[in-house]
Amino acid sequence: MDWVGMSLYHWGNTYPWGESEMPEEGKFIDQLTGTYNGKNGNDSMLPDFYTQYGVDHGKPVAIPETASLVQADIGDLRDLNIKRAWWEQVFDPAVHERFPQLRMVNWFEWNKMEPEVGAPVDWTVLENPTTKNEFTTALPDWYQYAPEPQACGEPLS
Repeated sequence: MDWVGMSLYHWGNTYPWGESEMPEEGKFIDQLTGTYNGKNGNDSMLPDFYTQYGVDHGKPVAIPETASLVQADIGDLRDLNIKRAWWEQVFDPAVHERFPQLRMVNWFEWNKMEPEVGAPVDWTVLENPTTKNEFTTALPDWYQYAPEPQACGEPLS
Protein backbone atom coordinates (compact mmCIF):
# COMPACT_ATOMS: atom_id res chain seq x y z
CA MET A 1 0.00 0.00 0.00
CA ASP A 2 1.42 3.35 -1.04
CA TRP A 3 -1.19 5.81 0.24
CA VAL A 4 -3.99 5.91 2.80
CA GLY A 5 -7.08 8.02 2.42
CA MET A 6 -10.53 8.88 3.63
CA SER A 7 -13.32 11.00 2.24
CA LEU A 8 -14.47 13.87 4.45
CA TYR A 9 -17.68 15.70 3.63
CA HIS A 10 -19.80 18.26 5.37
CA TRP A 11 -23.26 16.71 4.91
CA GLY A 12 -24.82 19.18 7.30
CA ASN A 13 -24.94 19.33 11.05
CA THR A 14 -27.71 16.90 11.92
CA TYR A 15 -29.47 13.92 10.42
CA PRO A 16 -31.56 13.75 8.27
CA TRP A 17 -29.16 15.24 5.74
CA GLY A 18 -30.22 17.85 3.27
CA GLU A 19 -30.11 21.16 5.11
CA SER A 20 -27.69 23.64 3.60
CA GLU A 21 -25.93 24.48 6.87
CA MET A 22 -22.70 26.20 7.78
CA PRO A 23 -20.09 23.70 8.96
CA GLU A 24 -19.13 23.79 12.60
CA GLU A 25 -15.78 25.37 13.34
CA GLY A 26 -12.94 22.81 13.39
CA LYS A 27 -15.07 20.01 11.94
CA PHE A 28 -12.61 19.04 9.18
CA ILE A 29 -9.67 18.52 11.58
CA ASP A 30 -11.89 16.87 14.18
CA GLN A 31 -13.17 14.34 11.63
CA LEU A 32 -9.66 13.65 10.34
CA THR A 33 -8.41 12.96 13.86
CA GLY A 34 -11.44 11.13 15.28
CA THR A 35 -12.16 13.87 17.81
CA TYR A 36 -15.42 15.21 16.38
CA ASN A 37 -18.06 15.72 19.06
CA GLY A 38 -20.67 18.18 17.87
CA LYS A 39 -24.16 18.70 16.53
CA ASN A 40 -23.95 15.48 14.51
CA GLY A 41 -23.02 13.38 17.53
CA ASN A 42 -19.92 12.06 19.20
CA ASP A 43 -17.47 10.40 16.80
CA SER A 44 -14.63 10.26 19.33
CA MET A 45 -14.85 6.46 19.37
CA LEU A 46 -13.52 6.50 15.79
CA PRO A 47 -9.78 6.16 15.27
CA ASP A 48 -7.48 9.10 14.67
CA PHE A 49 -7.19 8.26 10.97
CA TYR A 50 -4.32 10.64 10.31
CA THR A 51 -2.11 9.34 13.11
CA GLN A 52 -3.05 5.67 12.95
CA TYR A 53 -2.74 5.24 9.20
CA GLY A 54 -0.54 8.14 8.08
CA VAL A 55 1.97 8.73 10.86
CA ASP A 56 2.16 5.29 12.46
CA HIS A 57 2.48 3.54 9.09
CA GLY A 58 4.58 6.26 7.47
CA LYS A 59 2.14 6.72 4.58
CA PRO A 60 1.06 9.84 2.73
CA VAL A 61 -2.56 10.68 3.48
CA ALA A 62 -5.13 11.64 0.85
CA ILE A 63 -8.56 13.14 1.15
CA PRO A 64 -9.77 11.82 -2.22
CA GLU A 65 -13.19 13.45 -1.82
CA THR A 66 -14.31 16.50 0.13
CA ALA A 67 -17.02 19.10 -0.30
CA SER A 68 -19.85 20.79 1.53
CA LEU A 69 -23.49 19.89 0.94
CA VAL A 70 -25.50 22.64 -0.66
CA GLN A 71 -28.98 22.03 -2.00
CA ALA A 72 -29.66 23.47 -5.42
CA ASP A 73 -31.38 26.86 -5.62
CA ILE A 74 -30.60 28.21 -2.15
CA GLY A 75 -29.16 31.40 -3.62
CA ASP A 76 -25.66 32.20 -4.80
CA LEU A 77 -24.52 34.06 -1.67
CA ARG A 78 -25.64 31.38 0.79
CA ASP A 79 -24.18 28.70 -1.49
CA LEU A 80 -20.84 30.54 -1.58
CA ASN A 81 -20.76 31.16 2.18
CA ILE A 82 -21.31 27.48 3.05
CA LYS A 83 -18.72 26.26 0.56
CA ARG A 84 -16.24 28.96 1.61
CA ALA A 85 -16.63 28.02 5.28
CA TRP A 86 -15.68 24.42 4.40
CA TRP A 87 -12.73 25.22 2.13
CA GLU A 88 -11.40 27.66 4.73
CA GLN A 89 -11.18 24.70 7.12
CA VAL A 90 -9.55 22.48 4.49
CA PHE A 91 -7.05 25.20 3.48
CA ASP A 92 -6.39 26.43 7.02
CA PRO A 93 -2.63 26.90 7.55
CA ALA A 94 -2.97 24.81 10.72
CA VAL A 95 -3.90 21.82 8.54
CA HIS A 96 -0.71 22.18 6.53
CA GLU A 97 1.45 22.69 9.62
CA ARG A 98 -0.12 20.03 11.84
CA PHE A 99 -0.59 17.32 9.20
CA PRO A 100 2.53 17.11 7.01
CA GLN A 101 1.55 13.60 5.86
CA LEU A 102 -1.60 15.06 4.26
CA ARG A 103 -0.43 15.27 0.66
CA MET A 104 -3.59 15.31 -1.43
CA VAL A 105 -7.03 16.86 -1.17
CA ASN A 106 -9.50 16.46 -4.02
CA TRP A 107 -12.67 18.51 -4.17
CA PHE A 108 -15.73 16.43 -5.10
CA GLU A 109 -16.81 18.43 -8.13
CA TRP A 110 -20.27 17.03 -8.80
CA ASN A 111 -23.78 18.38 -8.97
CA LYS A 112 -25.87 15.26 -8.56
CA MET A 113 -28.92 13.59 -7.09
CA GLU A 114 -28.07 12.28 -3.62
CA PRO A 115 -30.19 9.35 -2.40
CA GLU A 116 -29.37 10.21 1.23
CA VAL A 117 -31.00 13.60 0.72
CA GLY A 118 -33.62 12.69 -1.86
CA ALA A 119 -32.76 15.81 -3.84
CA PRO A 120 -30.04 17.29 -6.03
CA VAL A 121 -26.93 18.44 -4.17
CA ASP A 122 -24.45 20.90 -5.64
CA TRP A 123 -21.04 19.87 -4.32
CA THR A 124 -19.23 21.97 -6.97
CA VAL A 125 -16.96 24.99 -6.62
CA LEU A 126 -16.15 25.47 -10.30
CA GLU A 127 -19.58 25.77 -11.96
CA ASN A 128 -20.43 29.23 -10.59
CA PRO A 129 -17.87 31.83 -11.83
CA THR A 130 -17.88 33.80 -8.55
CA THR A 131 -17.40 30.67 -6.45
CA LYS A 132 -14.70 29.40 -8.81
CA ASN A 133 -12.81 32.68 -8.57
CA GLU A 134 -13.01 32.78 -4.77
CA PHE A 135 -12.04 29.11 -4.48
CA THR A 136 -9.01 29.34 -6.77
CA THR A 137 -7.95 32.62 -5.13
CA ALA A 138 -8.18 30.97 -1.69
CA LEU A 139 -5.84 28.12 -2.64
CA PRO A 140 -2.72 28.52 -0.48
CA ASP A 141 0.72 28.42 -2.09
CA TRP A 142 1.26 24.95 -0.67
CA TYR A 143 -1.83 23.63 -2.53
CA GLN A 144 -1.60 22.92 -6.21
CA TYR A 145 -4.62 23.30 -8.44
CA ALA A 146 -4.35 20.38 -10.86
CA PRO A 147 -4.45 21.20 -14.57
CA GLU A 148 -6.99 19.70 -16.94
CA PRO A 149 -6.02 16.11 -17.73
CA GLN A 150 -4.81 15.31 -21.20
CA ALA A 151 -7.01 13.30 -23.50
CA CYS A 152 -6.36 9.57 -23.32
CA GLY A 153 -6.37 9.07 -27.08
CA GLU A 154 -8.22 6.52 -29.13
CA PRO A 155 -9.88 3.67 -27.24
CA LEU A 156 -8.28 0.27 -27.50
CA SER A 157 -10.24 -2.35 -29.39
